[in-house]
Amino acid sequence: MQFSTLALLSAVTVASAATIQQRALKYCGSQPYYTEKYTCYPQNGNLLCPITNGVIYQPCGQACFDPANYGCQNEKLVPTGTCNGQVYDKNSYVCVNNFLCPSTHPNVCGTACYKLSEYHCENGKLAQN
Repeated sequence: MQFSTLALLSAVTVASAATIQQRALKYCGSQPYYTEKYTCYPQNGNLLCPITNGVIYQPCGQACFDPANYGCQNEKLVPTGTCNGQVYDKNSYVCVNNFLCPSTHPNVCGTACYKLSEYHCENGKLAQN
C-alpha cells in the first residue's frame, strides 16, 4: 500500500508541476501577469488590461475598456452603443427605431431625422412647422 500511495503522490506532483508550468508568469515591463487573465500593451506604457468573460479589454491612453461599451478617440473613452448592428458614439447619436440620428435631430420620420422645433411628421413625410 505504501508504494501505491507514493506512486499516486508522485503522479499528482508531476501533474501539478505541468499545470504550473503552463501558467508560467510573463512580464509586462516589470509587472508579472498570466496571459489567460491579462493582455500587455507595451505601446501604452506596459499597460495590463484584463480579459473578462472572454472579452479582451482594449487600451485607451492609460485606461482599459470593454469594446462593446466604449470606443477610444484621441486617447479618450467615448461611450458606444449599437443600432441595427452599427456601433455609434452615444454622445453624438441616438438610435430611434433602429435608425441612427444625430443627437441634435433625435426624431425619425420615414428615413429622415428631424428636430421637433423645425419639423413635424405627417403620414411618414416631413412637414416644416
